[in-house]
Amino acid sequence: MTGFSNTDFVAVGEAVRVAMHKSEVRHFGRNWPAFWRRLSTRRMLLKLNDQQLRDIGLTRAQAEREANLPFWKL
Repeated sequence: MTGFSNTDFVAVGEAVRVAMHKSEVRHFGRNWPAFWRRLSTRRMLLKLNDQQLRDIGLTRAQAEREANLPFWKL
């Protein structure tokens, strides 16, 4: 016997799950400005003309590929 019941393990598992969820929410909240900036700059790429894209060293295909990435992808 370990001194722990199945109920103890369930309670600990639930506490860990809740703590992980809170941690994920804090992580998302802390990173929201970066996510938003990434989303908005990727959208701006679609508005640049070919000359402007050349000035920043991108082709139209590269800009479109980058702009179509989800905002959470680096």
